[in-house]
Amino acid sequence: MPTQLERRTATVTRLLDATEVVVHVRGYADTTVAAVCAEAGVSQGGLFRHFPHRRALLVATAARVAERQTDHVPDGLGLLDALRHLRALVRSRPNQVWHELVRAARTDAELRADLAPALRDYHRRTGSAVAALAPAGRPWTTHHQAALRIVVNYLDGEAAVAHVLPDPDRDEATLRALADLLRPLFEENP
Repeated sequence: MPTQLERRTATVTRLLDATEVVVHVRGYADTTVAAVCAEAGVSQGGLFRHFPHRRALLVATAARVAERQTDHVPDGLGLLDALRHLRALVRSRPNQVWHELVRAARTDAELRADLAPALRDYHRRTGSAVAALAPAGRPWTTHHQAALRIVVNYLDGEAAVAHVLPDPDRDEATLRALADLLRPLFEENP
């Protein structure tokens, strides 16, 4: 028989999983407590035992997405394969949910305030996760960090277009050109 902590953890996990699905399918504005509860198979009272309001549930979902997006960066990837891995993460459902919530925070001051710590943590975690791309013996610098921001911003835009008008050949050619542009920053010799 599961303990109370195990039951609580399982319920919270179901609620966060369901919130991710509902935000992805319906968008932020149409993500209701009722829709999340229906998806999770949890009563509204059960949801409110764990989250005081809808916004707290959405922020917890965003924080979890940020953790999952940065938890596993494979070791030993070359630059092009690392860019492919990053592109796959950017195009993933969790990242689409992340962006939906960040876009909603632009016009929702309370969500923006509550989401800010998760966003700062996401930036910190992303930087740490990709610092392994720096050549052996060379530190991760502000130039590397700036290049990462440029790459992520490019990939975010590419992902938006790829969902509407996919063109894998164009995307691969562009990723190869991006790797060529970045290669001098990641060379072994400074």
